[in-house]
Amino acid sequence: MKANSRKGIKNLSKLQRGEILIPKEIREVLVGILLGDAHIQKRSSTSNARLLYAQTAIAHKAYFNLVFNIFKSFCTDGFTPKSKLNVDKRTNKSFSSISFTTMQLPCFNWYKEIFYNLNVKKVPDNIYELLTPKGLAF
Repeated sequence: MKANSRKGIKNLSKLQRGEILIPKEIREVLVGILLGDAHIQKRSSTSNARLLYAQTAIAHKAYFNLVFNIFKSFCTDGFTPKSKLNVDKRTNKSFSSISFTTMQLPCFNWYKEIFYNLNVKKVPDNIYELLTPKGLAF
């Protein structure tokens, strides 16, 4: 049974979250984007991980949309990417960005474990097994 969240979004049950798997072709893309602009986050030590991805909105919007469409099924129903205006603290210049965040799901936990050490991103020891030509393209 689904419960309501504070934001009015229907939450998945623990069982439903556990049933969500990442297909092979999406795992390949995930590895590629984790070597670049994507990151995996856990809100607490006991929570599931989630994928966060952002790009500068104007220059890379088509690529962002491609990546978002690949991971859209891991976001809540009806999710729309978030746009915002940022200020670079070093240069004091403004720029826009667009981002999406997936649901917190057990299928992302393994990627958090292998790509991070004490919340610092690293290249996994088994990257040669994980990285495919498709992943490299991303």
